[in-house]
Amino acid sequence: MLALFALVASTHFAALLSPGPDFFLLIRTALSQGRRQADGCAAGIALANLLSMLLVLLALQALPGQGGPFWRVLQLVGGLYFAWIGAQALLSRRDLHLPDAAQVAQGSWTRGLRQGLLASSLNPKLPLFYAGLIGVLREAAMPSWGLLLAMLWMTLVVWGWDLALVRLLAYPRWRSWLQQRVRWLDRGCGALLSLLGVSLVLGGLLD
Repeated sequence: MLALFALVASTHFAALLSPGPDFFLLIRTALSQGRRQADGCAAGIALANLLSMLLVLLALQALPGQGGPFWRVLQLVGGLYFAWIGAQALLSRRDLHLPDAAQVAQGSWTRGLRQGLLASSLNPKLPLFYAGLIGVLREAAMPSWGLLLAMLWMTLVVWGWDLALVRLLAYPRWRSWLQQRVRWLDRGCGALLSLLGVSLVLGGLLD
């Protein structure tokens, strides 16, 4: 079970490293409204992730017991989704263009909180992503307290990474490093997501 949690946690963190909508929202907020509002935005994004996980967990609790046809369909759909976004990341050829940092007035933390919460809550991919991850942990018969700890861990990782990202944007060396290695980050994320997706599909077909 520890090995499975390590795979899920690694996949989750790799997805954070690969720049997505939340990444660019934080960059835009930090460079246009300042660190204070960006910190609030990071908290809003983390809260939206936690709410998505709680909603997914409640929905999964309402499904029939593990091993039934609903679980098999969920496992196959989740596996295909992970394999698809993994393939997209592996095949990506994008470049990352970051605007120059500028001194700006400090915005509002609460405005940033609302901004991050709203933007992430409206992302339809977020529940799908967490449905796959939490489904994997539930399929391994992880107890409820273990699921809650895993959800808390993933929430804190999202929050901690976003706070660190806001601060690292002030350093030209880090910005250059990120721009040069964004494709490698995509490859790493794609490999982990594809691995998890294939294992889910095989598990759904062979169970």
